[in-house]
Amino acid sequence: MELEQRERLGSVPDLGDVDVVDDLVPDELRRDILRLVRKPIWAYGWKSVKSEDRFSFWHAHFAGGDKESRQGCLAELAANEAARPIHELWECLSQTVLAGHEPLRVYANAHTYGVEGYVHTDNADKENYFTVVYYAHGIWHPNWSGETAFVVPETGDITHAVYPRPGRLVVFRGATPHVARSPSRDCPELRITVVFKTQLAQ
Repeated sequence: MELEQRERLGSVPDLGDVDVVDDLVPDELRRDILRLVRKPIWAYGWKSVKSEDRFSFWHAHFAGGDKESRQGCLAELAANEAARPIHELWECLSQTVLAGHEPLRVYANAHTYGVEGYVHTDNADKENYFTVVYYAHGIWHPNWSGETAFVVPETGDITHAVYPRPGRLVVFRGATPHVARSPSRDCPELRITVVFKTQLAQ
């Protein structure tokens, strides 16, 4: 199915596949999100898998429960006035690539040089758990690295590598193994992602 058609229908890629969507988020909203993530909202010490990851990264929580939560958090997100641009981003997505979905967790992650990610999955559910990553930083250059890589755990082969272009969206099933790569030594910026974990509403 073509991506344009998937946007209209609000469906998502198959397990292991990845959709990359550019130029969906309006410029004004992108600027509002950038202003938010440049504020002192960050706490250091977050890990994708607490029991396994050695090092941690920057994190900001907006709404929702933990990794296993299946309770929708739209009301909590809408009530979070400090995160108003994030709620507006959700409204944009819920009318396009995430039509028919409800948010379960909403947060932001940030990496600097030397702050590594680890290969992980977001949930074991292969049928009804989805992840959307939005690159919220304002500028990026190819020499800064910071790609999101999708990996075959058994072999280490990379099936997809997504360049963190500002304003870009990446859509995939949460059971797909992936990793955020660290920015390079040359990079003076935070690599910032806003993340939505969702399920199809019942």
